[in-house]
Amino acid sequence: MDYPQARRDALRIFRLLLIIQLAFLGVSALALLASGLVAYRGFLLRALPTLVLSLLFLPPWLERVLGRYFLALGLSLSVLFSSLEGIYLFTDLPASRLANLGLPPATVAQLSETPSIEPFFFLLIPLVLMAWGYGRRGALLGSTWAAALHLAEGLWLLPEDGRYWLFFAQATMRIGLLYLVPFIVSVLAERERQQHAQLEAAHERLRRHAATVEQLAVSRERNRLARELHDTLAHSLSALTVQLEALRALLVNDPAAAVPAVDDLSTLARRGLEESRQAIQALRTGPVETLGLDGALRDLLQAFQARTGVQTDLIVAGEEADLTEEEAKTLYRIVEEALSNVERHASARQVRVRLARGVDRIDLVVRDDGVGFDPTVVDLDHYGLTGMQERAVMIGATLDVISHAGSGTEVWCTLKK
Repeated sequence: MDYPQARRDALRIFRLLLIIQLAFLGVSALALLASGLVAYRGFLLRALPTLVLSLLFLPPWLERVLGRYFLALGLSLSVLFSSLEGIYLFTDLPASRLANLGLPPATVAQLSETPSIEPFFFLLIPLVLMAWGYGRRGALLGSTWAAALHLAEGLWLLPEDGRYWLFFAQATMRIGLLYLVPFIVSVLAERERQQHAQLEAAHERLRRHAATVEQLAVSRERNRLARELHDTLAHSLSALTVQLEALRALLVNDPAAAVPAVDDLSTLARRGLEESRQAIQALRTGPVETLGLDGALRDLLQAFQARTGVQTDLIVAGEEADLTEEEAKTLYRIVEEALSNVERHASARQVRVRLARGVDRIDLVVRDDGVGFDPTVVDLDHYGLTGMQERAVMIGATLDVISHAGSGTEVWCTLKK
């Protein structure tokens, strides 16, 4: 539990209380001056405890010497002075708390009839701060110190009329409060610190989990890009190498046949260049962050249509869904991979993308009218289906691929919210 932080908080409150008491003393001094009463000596005697505490515990010099015991000493002295202030509780003279002010008897009589706040409750303030700053041990020590002072004052001023039972009854109740209130505060403070520590631990676990998920996502993305580069760029470069070897032989044996071979090489090189650009584009920040999922899909389909000549159609149903950035990016990448498959393998004339957003689920469908394939006999990695499955699993979605030879292909991704 973070006791140093609790002690710093309690010290700030203690110093604030001292500043408030100094302000009250200033107001009282102005009131004495305005009333014309000559009671400076008595006023200084009453103000002396607050002045001593302020001189010792408002500046930081003593804190550097005492360290962790600085606050404990200040609160202990505050308990002592508050206890001395409450001596009149054990006498039958309500005016005794005013006797040392040096006021005229008539003024003392008038002020003694005014209801005052019992200083016993002010005694609880430093005890509460001690319980907050030092826990149950501080509450026990502070309460014992205050109870000992309270009991000693009462025994010293024990009434002479034999009403001992009344004194002990009142002392028992007050001492019970001196122990009960700080104990409750210490229990609540420790419970609050435990909850705070649990929240910090949960936040740290969540941070580590997020870092792990991010690292895993980066690793999977690298694997996907590696597979994609292997299926596209590496394949194109391998084909270029073979064609160049064949071109060298044609230039020696049949120069006329080398002309169409050069045209084929140019086409193959341009295709490899386009695939390289697509791979580089995949490494850049996606358009989902700037355009949103709907706009990014629309731009993706327009670029696909301009590049391939395949007719595209985007259908969006339902209101804007509350998707996380990772979920939106993943859905976008699934569509991107599906369109890449259409371009490479489907020989389609039309592609339709449908994004249906409901209350508790989102359905993303990519449908083409191409040649289709048999999922049970093809290499899933060759069609990028494994990468799409992995992406869907990362966001808790399900992905199904429905295709038959000659009847097109349908990629269906469902994300439940």
